[in-house]
Amino acid sequence: MKEQTNGVKKSALAKLKGFLSRLFYPDNIKCIFCGDDVPDYEAKPICNRCEKNVRYNSGNRCLICAEPIENEAMVCDECQLHKRSFKRAFCPFVYDGNVRKAILAYKDSNRRYLAKPFAKQIVKELKESGISFDYVTFVPLTEKKKKKRGFEQAELLATYVAEGLNVPVFNVFEKIKDGKAQKKLSYNQRFENTQDMYRLLPHRFKRKDNVLIVDDVITTGATTGACAKLIEKKVANVYAAAIARNVLDKNKKRGK
Repeated sequence: MKEQTNGVKKSALAKLKGFLSRLFYPDNIKCIFCGDDVPDYEAKPICNRCEKNVRYNSGNRCLICAEPIENEAMVCDECQLHKRSFKRAFCPFVYDGNVRKAILAYKDSNRRYLAKPFAKQIVKELKESGISFDYVTFVPLTEKKKKKRGFEQAELLATYVAEGLNVPVFNVFEKIKDGKAQKKLSYNQRFENTQDMYRLLPHRFKRKDNVLIVDDVITTGATTGACAKLIEKKVANVYAAAIARNVLDKNKKRGK
């Protein structure tokens, strides 16, 4: 009877593990936005229907921060006025619609399986740039926020990006405080809010290295820029990458 009971327990435990595995890392998910089947998931994890409604960041965009530009300018107004601590940003999507929903689900609903297909989209754009990177790092969470969320979304994303680029990933930053929620702040307030928010961890920096900082979304570049500023004089070049580029309206940029 005891052996039978143990067998039942083991069977129940195996089912539970299988359920959790499918929940967090489902193998039947196809399109990263709706879950429908796609012809070749490895090549393009987006179905034809969703692709029509997804805004790729492939139009005219700033050559520095990747913000979509409505006119024929090559560099946005903000990058013309203010020097960035990173040389260039790469963001394959614009942060709205289904892209926004998927990223929020990735971060807040523990859909970690989305990290890999999102990373592939980033890697594709990075490889097309022709730039070689020596290693990848990421914008971290505070320990409190990481514990609450259960994982670090930028770290997981960076791990898959590094894998796709065949370079190592290092944690070189520490977030020492949580400021006000960035989404509630104006353009200028976002930069003020990130002051003294991050510090460097022990790491052997090399002056010849090209370093890529990964985050989930770039809105103003304040967060990524705060990290880039800490290492820009220690390495050759700092680049940034994220799943999507958000765009603030003009009133928020003016601080309204």
